[in-house]
Amino acid sequence: MRKIVTIVLLLAGTLNAVAQNEENKTGRIFKKFKVDVSLGYAKPQTTGTDGGALFAIEPKYAVTDQIAIGLRSEVAVTVKIDKVGDESKAKGNLSYILTGDYYFSDKKFRPFGGLGAGIYTFASVDSDTQLNSAADLPTDSKFGFMARAGFEYGHLRFGVEYNFVDNKAGYLGLKLGACIGGGRK
Repeated sequence: MRKIVTIVLLLAGTLNAVAQNEENKTGRIFKKFKVDVSLGYAKPQTTGTDGGALFAIEPKYAVTDQIAIGLRSEVAVTVKIDKVGDESKAKGNLSYILTGDYYFSDKKFRPFGGLGAGIYTFASVDSDTQLNSAADLPTDSKFGFMARAGFEYGHLRFGVEYNFVDNKAGYLGLKLGACIGGGRK
């Protein structure tokens, strides 16, 4: 009987030691994959439009708990409506940017800073322009950069981004969103 109790205790101790060893081997607190989905306000640098809305989706891979890389796809639409005349202007921006974020904490409240670079495609239309089809929209693509800061609290994400694009086409984005996945292990 004493041999059976000793064997059971040794096996239980061995299994516990292996489980602790696996946890310490990875050293990870958070899951590796997540997707950020955000809505927000876009304020353009130029005076051609007043402001508008944006939507972004960004899948990310956490290299470590502090560093994540991602691919942001964002649509920002800004408008200006002249109340005196019957003119209006709308500008659209679609961007694909490779991003990197650094998280300053591994707690539930996680402030971060990040940078990105990629392609911005612009289109604009005036109310007095006669369009026959959507293919008539004039478009232009440029390379640009992005800098951002913000925080995550659990699965809630808040960020402020500035997109630096040539010819005063840059814009400020204020975002509120959710992180799908990527929580604590």
